[in-house]
Amino acid sequence: MRPTRVFAILSAIYLSITVAYYILQRDYLFQPSDIHIAPQALGLEGVCEMQLHTPDGETLIAWYAPPDHGQPTLFYLHGNAGALFHRAARVRLYRAYGYGIFLPSYRGFSGSTGHPTEKTIVSDALMAYDRLASFNPAHSRIVIYGESLGTGVAVQVASKRPISGLILESPFSSAADVGAYLYPFLPVHWLLKDRFASIDYIRKVKAPMIMIHGKQDHIVPARLGRKLFAAAPAPKQAYFIPGATHYTLYEHGAFEKVRAFLDRFRLWPDLPPGTIPAHCKGCSRSH
Repeated sequence: MRPTRVFAILSAIYLSITVAYYILQRDYLFQPSDIHIAPQALGLEGVCEMQLHTPDGETLIAWYAPPDHGQPTLFYLHGNAGALFHRAARVRLYRAYGYGIFLPSYRGFSGSTGHPTEKTIVSDALMAYDRLASFNPAHSRIVIYGESLGTGVAVQVASKRPISGLILESPFSSAADVGAYLYPFLPVHWLLKDRFASIDYIRKVKAPMIMIHGKQDHIVPARLGRKLFAAAPAPKQAYFIPGATHYTLYEHGAFEKVRAFLDRFRLWPDLPPGTIPAHCKGCSRSH
């Protein structure tokens, strides 16, 4: 076979792969589960399920638990896969220490309607944050927690809303950088629609930040977390944990580091213990 013919065949194959990736890229980026399990069915006492209604007519499922007196509330933005019930252990852990938690799901996840894109889930997260701020107790500060892909959402929300702190778990400089690492044979920086360019927003965050990242993370390499950390303004802390992968940070002491960070935001005003917002009394489903 002539070299020119071989080149033409290989070029056609590469072009086909590239076109397929461009068309299907959101199927790679977002891997939702639409399984909807209520927190009560998972034994999460005191966790309410709510419905958040977007301006364009979608309905998002969210979980909320009010904080114990003086404890901060986590605005938790999850990763690119699974459903809320996959975070039940996290919710149980943080609730055991009295932290409040507000965990909205993205479009297409956990029974929420619609389809996720960067534009829609960032817009939804801003709306959800505003909803939380409207009923979060005055004795509790709001700290944003981003998990993996959720860090790309968290940084954008933190750059646009007043927050007390920012926690980033396995963050990246941009989704394009992650894609280029995972698919080095593709021109990802040219093709990607949902870029989640955290490095363009991190400089606008005006709150203390902590970053936790596994040194053995082979999904979002630690160097991309270091790149983002270098661009972030002070005050900031970073822990790149030996032996930890993308999924085992909490098995290597990450929670203790996060807990120490959260204890900075405890408040003790003269309010009766157990105060909760009226929005959560009776575990109302629609807010």
